[in-house]
Amino acid sequence: MANELTHKDPGAELTQAEYITSDGTGHVFESQAAGDILYASSTTVLTRLGKGADGTVLELASGLPAWTASPTIGATSWANAGHAHAASNSGGTIAITATTGTLAVANGGTGATELTNLITLATHTTGNFVATVANATNGGTTIANSGAENAGITITINLNDLTAAAVDVANDSIAIIDANATNGTRKESIADLATAMAGTNLTATSGVLAASGGGIPNPFFLS
Repeated sequence: MANELTHKDPGAELTQAEYITSDGTGHVFESQAAGDILYASSTTVLTRLGKGADGTVLELASGLPAWTASPTIGATSWANAGHAHAASNSGGTIAITATTGTLAVANGGTGATELTNLITLATHTTGNFVATVANATNGGTTIANSGAENAGITITINLNDLTAAAVDVANDSIAIIDANATNGTRKESIADLATAMAGTNLTATSGVLAASGGGIPNPFFLS
């Protein structure tokens, strides 16, 4: 029968010594090839199982060995088997439906059982970030909600908070809304403002306005 173990053809005659000699060549399989294996196909017959393709493994199918590229692993099978991938992106996807405990960060986990407050800025991060925004003393701003998680910070201009100063009309400047710059915020010196306001019989020097001749004449009084 096909694939069964048979005696190798000894030729026309076989001596007793030749018959009992065990050199590994006395028996052959029909259609034998390198890599084939021997198994008992029944309680009385030894049979050849042809070698499988590279990467396949032996698996019992109905009580007999068979090669397979997709072995079925039972719930308790291979409990302590080790497995290694040649690369980090090989091996497909493992679906996990229920787990307990934590997975260490070194192994790709978070080291925690929940994500609430898992990351602390400056402790678990590097680089720059804004922790809080504070009011500067006499800075002209009012800041609300700074430091509150998920809060919207508001910054309001508060000119009344600025430090009072003695005006120097020759050197100081003021803030203006510049129509010539699409209503952009700009600064202008008080001296330039005074010069722009000066006109007929009104002069400006270093920010100081002065009236000149040409006004209402002095009245004459007759006695």
